[in-house]
Amino acid sequence: MFKNQPYLSFRALFLLFFSLLLSIPVIVSARESSFYQKELSPVAVRVLFEIQELNRGGEYQKGLQRFKKFAASSRKEPPVLLSFIAANLNFQLGNYSESVKIYRRVLAKAPEFNAVYENLGMALMMTEDYKPAAEILLKAAVLLPGKQQKLKYQAAIAYLYGEDFGKARLLLLELLAVHPAPPANWLKALIQIHWRLAETKAALKVAARLVDSYPETIKHWRLYGQIALVAEEYQTALSAYKVLQADGRITVKERKLIARIYQQLQLPGAAAVAWESAFAENEPSRQELETISSLYRQSGETAKALQALEQLQKLDPEIDTAFRRGKILYHVGRYREAYEIFTKLEKISEDDGYQHLLAGYCAWNENDFPAAAASWNKAANYPVWQDRALNLLRTLEPWLAAETAG
Repeated sequence: MFKNQPYLSFRALFLLFFSLLLSIPVIVSARESSFYQKELSPVAVRVLFEIQELNRGGEYQKGLQRFKKFAASSRKEPPVLLSFIAANLNFQLGNYSESVKIYRRVLAKAPEFNAVYENLGMALMMTEDYKPAAEILLKAAVLLPGKQQKLKYQAAIAYLYGEDFGKARLLLLELLAVHPAPPANWLKALIQIHWRLAETKAALKVAARLVDSYPETIKHWRLYGQIALVAEEYQTALSAYKVLQADGRITVKERKLIARIYQQLQLPGAAAVAWESAFAENEPSRQELETISSLYRQSGETAKALQALEQLQKLDPEIDTAFRRGKILYHVGRYREAYEIFTKLEKISEDDGYQHLLAGYCAWNENDFPAAAASWNKAANYPVWQDRALNLLRTLEPWLAAETAG
């Protein structure tokens, strides 16, 4: 009932929030800046200060132009620190491939310049060169122990984007094992990995941890419910969507999901109520009204089942609901009322002739054997019902004979 539904596509849930983590390159530390400033000439120092001022004002393009002007006027290759800043400016401007080239040139000259590794990893991510990005970020994690967790997480995302799900999972599990209260993004990344590996039960387990850790975030409950549906854990899914319902941030689509879950749990009355709840602000469709009527019939709520049929008739006056009303009355034992409906129907759109068969059953239950015989004789005129009707007529013969003899 729930598999392969559009709302179960998770890619949209993960595409943006990972990228946002990578949108700004890190700046060089004061210690490293001081170290690499030693090689700067007075002119280069002045250029550095000018670029930093432009940077602070968000004028990255002007800063990059100033660097290029300086580089063009110099016979030597630009100093490491200025090149690093130029790479950052290219990154800020979205020139990721150019920033990668410059970061690599910086590392070729100064492999001990630790801040470059992190920025290079992020730039490679933005160029979708995911495997090298992961490797560089892991190297940065070794060189920058204070940022180790963050960089390992980013490496895991690089592996995830590069579809190396095994390595991504190992990294995230390693991080989660040592972090008692992991960030929500870590858990969501692991959910995505389990999902891509078709490990639905594992994804559901992580999603449970997500809502336990961050119960106030309603979108986490939405994700939990979606995964539970795919895992066919319907009671769990129902609990998740009930949280959305209680919070008031539930969509009509999700209200309908609740109704379908109740159907899956064999709770027709609750399913019918949930369907009606979905239509507080929207008109139900013909099919949905038919479903509601059927569910109320299954739960023994005849009046509500008939009421749904009345709504269906109002929605589309062309629909003949008489046969459905007759079936509802028949199933709840109101045989005389059902008989009156069936005998007035000479033709029906569904299973034509079946109305006469049911009319006979109604008369039989009312001990009106001649009426039953008359209805079954009509049913015998339809090839699809002929054998069944004739068998019923043979069964009826002793009753008719006894009535005639009486």
